Amino acid sequence: MIRGYKKGFTLIELMLAMSFISVLLLSIAMVGIQAGKMYSRGIVLRDVNQAGRDISDTIRRDFLQANAEKIDTTGLRVPNNSNWSTGRLCLGSHSYVWNNPKYLDDPSLLGGNSLFKVNGNPVNLVRVVDADSGLCKKDASGKYPETVDLAKSSNLLRSINSGDGSIGVHEVTLEKITSDNSREALYKLTFTLGTSKMSEIRDSSCKAPTEDDSNFEFCAINKFEMIVRTNG
Repeated sequence: MIRGYKKGFTLIELMLAMSFISVLLLSIAMVGIQAGKMYSRGIVLRDVNQAGRDISDTIRRDFLQANAEKIDTTGLRVPNNSNWSTGRLCLGSHSYVWNNPKYLDDPSLLGGNSLFKVNGNPVNLVRVVDADSGLCKKDASGKYPETVDLAKSSNLLRSINSGDGSIGVHEVTLEKITSDNSREALYKLTFTLGTSKMSEIRDSSCKAPTEDDSNFEFCAINKFEMIVRTNG
């Protein structure tokens, strides 16, 4: 009786094939994870850049309606490593107020400071109808107003879509370019927007992925510079 010879894979060949497939699947998974991280970071960067463009347009329009002699920068506070809790810029008809991202991230650090609030809720950046620049005037105790009615204000920053933190104002500078004292003037305005998770930020930049407390895919900071003009 002659037995038929049946061809098949040896155990070693099967192990090699399974190893190859495992490596292939693992590579595909790693590529998928990396693509997901890049997508998440892209969303955060997009939100920061879009917020910067929208804020720039709004501020530019308000400056065009402002009188250079009435602009009050006494409430400007930079940078975020100092103990200021709120910063403010008053243009005569509208004012801008923002809270320090450090305290938005961890209110327990406030100590004796206070956050600016609208209807009892802290804000990142708010534009307020403020005809007499009242938000830049201190009361008898030497404090700026710390709240405003919702009807007079509009939030200029919203939470990032990912839900991991929110966008905050990290720095604002305003430099007058023209030297005369007329109602019309040119200014250089610089402001920095970024995520408000301060544990993920060092020296106005996101920590590298290899550093402790890094969250590179959900961290973004960008500086915006613009020339604005007052029409008086």
